[in-house]
Amino acid sequence: MAQTTTTSNSREVDFKLLRPKNYFANERTFIGWLQLAVTMGGLGLALLNFGGDGVRVHISAFVFETGALMLIVYAYITFWRRAQRLRRGERGTWDDRFVPAIVVIFFIFATAINFGLTFHKKVYIPPMNHLLATTMSWGRMQWRSS
Repeated sequence: MAQTTTTSNSREVDFKLLRPKNYFANERTFIGWLQLAVTMGGLGLALLNFGGDGVRVHISAFVFETGALMLIVYAYITFWRRAQRLRRGERGTWDDRFVPAIVVIFFIFATAINFGLTFHKKVYIPPMNHLLATTMSWGRMQWRSS
């Protein structure tokens, strides 16, 4: 027999009828975490593809990609555990109290690493061919070695 309760307007509510709503809410939460993970992964790939060459780009991209993978694993584990709780009909808290704050702190940390590695030198020196560099001076081509 299904569990029922009486609401303030004297209607009986069957909790078995409310269960699909909870399953869909669990899936929406899972998809929301995956969207955030894809955004983090996209930032990492954008840094890797358009950030230039060098170790700093690889470190920054690695930090963002690692965070995205950790977020995917967390989202899956949370989805699976909540689905198990829903199947068993358990009650309790369903909210995440600490993980959103941890994700925000991670974004700040990863962005700080990216800026710190980018602007650690006061002057940016573009990559040049160290054997020969060409300059134009008064309409003539001059060759100089670096």
